[in-house]
Amino acid sequence: MRKTNVYLILFLILSLYSCEEKYIIENESVYFKCNRGGGFEMSKELIAEADSKTFESLEYEDVNGTLGKDKESVFYNGQVVKSCDPKTFKYLGNYLFKDKNSLFFFGFYNTPDDWKIDGVNINKIKLFSYPWSTDGEYLIFGYQKLKLDDVKDFKPIDEQWGKTKSKIIYENKVLEMIDYNSFEVINYSTAKDKNHTYTYGDFKIE
Repeated sequence: MRKTNVYLILFLILSLYSCEEKYIIENESVYFKCNRGGGFEMSKELIAEADSKTFESLEYEDVNGTLGKDKESVFYNGQVVKSCDPKTFKYLGNYLFKDKNSLFFFGFYNTPDDWKIDGVNINKIKLFSYPWSTDGEYLIFGYQKLKLDDVKDFKPIDEQWGKTKSKIIYENKVLEMIDYNSFEVINYSTAKDKNHTYTYGDFKIE
C-alpha cells in the first residue's frame, strides 16, 4: 500500500474520532450534533423540548456522554432525562448523578428507562470503584440494586465481581452454593471455587 493511501486512511480515522458529539444552538433552537450511524458523517438533531435561552452544556472530565440542561429539563445524548430536576442536578462520580429526589446512572449499556434508580437513599450514597456504590442498604451496580444485610462489608474485586465477608456477588446477583475460601475470579464473566465453575454468576453443573 502506498504511503499516501496510508496517510489518507489515518486522516479519515482521526477525523472520525475528532467529530465531537455536542449541543449547538442555532436560530433559537437547540440541536444535538452526533454520529448515530457509525459512519463519518455527523447528524444534527433538533431537541424540540429544549429552551435555547436557558440551555447550557454540562461537561465532566470522566463522563463519556453529552449532558446539558435548561430551566425545565436535563438532557443526556440529546434525550430528555425524565423526572430530573435541573436546578438540583449534581454529579457524584462513577457516572452517578442525583437531584433532590432521585439517583441517576449514565454508564454502560443502559437505556433511558434505566437511567433513574428508584428506591435508594440519595443522601447516603457512598462510592466504591466504578461501577459500584451503596446507600447503606442496597448495593448498587450501575443502574441495578441488590439488597444486602451486610452491604457495609462490601469490597469490589473488579468491575463485575465483589464480595462481603460471607458472600460473593456478580454484578447484582449473590452466588449460590459458593465455597468462599476457595473462590477465585478467572475473568470478567467466569470464576471458580473447589466445587464449581461460575459463568455470569450462575454455577455450571459439571
